[in-house]
Amino acid sequence: MDQAASQAVAGGSARERTARQAVLMGFADVAITLTAMLAARSAVILADFCKTFLEFAAVFLSWWAIRRMARGPGGGFDYGLGKMENLASLIVGMLMAVCLLIIVGNAVRNFLHPAHVAGIGVQISLAAQAVYAAINGVVARRSRRAARAENSPLLEAQARLHFTRAAANVFILLSLGLSLVLARYDWVRYVDPAASLVIAGSILLAALGIFSTSVGDLLDRTLEESDQLLILRELARHFDDYRFLHGIRSRRAGAEAYVDIFLEFDPEKKAGEIQAVAASLRHRIESQIPRSHVAIGLSTEPLGSPRDR
Repeated sequence: MDQAASQAVAGGSARERTARQAVLMGFADVAITLTAMLAARSAVILADFCKTFLEFAAVFLSWWAIRRMARGPGGGFDYGLGKMENLASLIVGMLMAVCLLIIVGNAVRNFLHPAHVAGIGVQISLAAQAVYAAINGVVARRSRRAARAENSPLLEAQARLHFTRAAANVFILLSLGLSLVLARYDWVRYVDPAASLVIAGSILLAALGIFSTSVGDLLDRTLEESDQLLILRELARHFDDYRFLHGIRSRRAGAEAYVDIFLEFDPEKKAGEIQAVAASLRHRIESQIPRSHVAIGLSTEPLGSPRDR
């Protein structure tokens, strides 16, 4: 296995390990928030459970997408695999929209029928919010670092998701604390549903960010001009190694870049020499364009028209 393949395997393993940890942590978070909800009378705790459950489903979906991509295309066409990350990110945004509707509906109901927070579940939630605020903050920082290293929209979505959850943990902690400390005032009954609406607003912003990032990436498009110039520069570097350049095809599917280069070599060149040139060209391009896949094809005719020599 060459160095590029080893790096790809290591990167895939790191992404799957990060996503798996997020799934396990999310499952525990769902169990805790469910316990708190059943043992408390609080609009914000109910909203927190709904949000946590939907976020767990989103993280689980992300983990499934990473595992599917790690297995590869299985001998089929692999252009669509690059879009799985963006599609998963889009579904995460849709789940956030569902979460938003649930929280807003619950907040409106509690505005119409306000009540003080009560129950042992409030103390459970206070402890859980403090712990998970720290945990989500750490996971968000790690996911953002991995997303920048791998140019992954999925990990970027996870980073935004966990940052939002950490902020929500802190906000819920403060709102519950305020509701308990100022319980003797009637107006404090509205703090609980109002806090739910603030959480809904943060989820809305995160969902809009995911939609704006993922929808465009689901469409196939050509490589950026800087990447195209890089490919031409590498072809110029190997100018004396081939006879004619018959064409270049490139596309970006999600975070993956695919480049097909069609070259004609001198008939007198040995197969080993042609293979060495192709391997060198492929390695230099793939090392400079993140998550790129380069194929060097041998051609005797230009693409789309008879050869003009």
